Amino acid sequence: MKPISRILASMAVGSCLSATGLAADESTPINGLVYLINSHADEPIDGLLRWELELRERGLTAMVKALNPVLEAYPEVFRRLAAAGHEIIGGYPGICWDKPYEEQLAAMAEVKAYMEDLTGQPMRIFACSYSSYDKNTLRAAEELGVPYVLARGTEDVRALIYRPEEYDVGLIEVSNVAFGELGRGLLCDISLFARGATEDDFTQIFAESVAKHPDSMILVSHPHIGGTKTGYWEVYESALAEPALAWRPFDAWLDSVTVIELPLAQIPENRELQYLEPQPAVPLEDLASMPEVGDKLVMFHNGEGPMCREAAAFIAGLDYPVEEHLVGERNFLPLLESYRARYSTSEGVSKRFELFPLIFIEGRAFSGFDGAVRSAIEVEVAD
Repeated sequence: MKPISRILASMAVGSCLSATGLAADESTPINGLVYLINSHADEPIDGLLRWELELRERGLTAMVKALNPVLEAYPEVFRRLAAAGHEIIGGYPGICWDKPYEEQLAAMAEVKAYMEDLTGQPMRIFACSYSSYDKNTLRAAEELGVPYVLARGTEDVRALIYRPEEYDVGLIEVSNVAFGELGRGLLCDISLFARGATEDDFTQIFAESVAKHPDSMILVSHPHIGGTKTGYWEVYESALAEPALAWRPFDAWLDSVTVIELPLAQIPENRELQYLEPQPAVPLEDLASMPEVGDKLVMFHNGEGPMCREAAAFIAGLDYPVEEHLVGERNFLPLLESYRARYSTSEGVSKRFELFPLIFIEGRAFSGFDGAVRSAIEVEVAD
């Protein structure tokens, strides 16, 4: 295999898009959207919390894809994201190409019911593994009233929406960039990391993508990499500050993206999956990491008692990463014990961890909630 630096160097910075995706007027900012993917429940949630805080500070929302086990592991986090306007995508772990209609309908219905029950918001986007789809996916989405399905991009960095004439469903084509001999992939941390690229390579790829100046694009992150590893996070921070891009919430992005209506048979389809076995240049655990637990507030509670309700209302107003867990969640007790075991006693209303909520922040543990606990947390957050 050629070194990644040689492969990337062979890519033309100003290469043209296809005839239907010619570069936009460079005086008009690129219509940009952030897309976050949380695939596995055992991935650290810290990265998503960091993204949540960063986007909140910038007044942005993102598309956020999460499979049902991830929603189940962190229900309060996704309820909060949905309530804040982030577009939670119903994620299905299977590949949908050529699956029977009845199987796809049942899978989509299950994902939709679970997500909507959890978040209280309608599921407006569905995504199969690898953003695969076929006519049965579209038929199922129309039947269930899901307006959008994710699709693999066919216009290089350009993102757009195709509307098949036969179905009342839009196909959101995500930016899908050529990585030389390494095939194509999302404009994304993990796509490059798994191919042996570095953070510097990602910086170069992003710059080349912006230089093409498509009318719309979608920047993707798997938060367990992009939100936790220092070098990758710095790439995303720079990307969010890029003046050539106008980053927008999902609905505003929809208002500006190109929509093309065609018969389904005429809509280009990308089934390329030239994925290599992961060959990272440096193991993930060896990359420099952002600070972890000390930079977030973790609260365990039942959501019912007056102290729990008061604490929940208080933390909802904090400009600080928050991770909540409710009684009844999968692994609630083992996770709570992993935190409680670090402390011999608790501060707050109870000194023996006898009252909910249980709150952990900056090396301190609180049991119960009152004015003194509120003041102590405010001091920690301010510091």
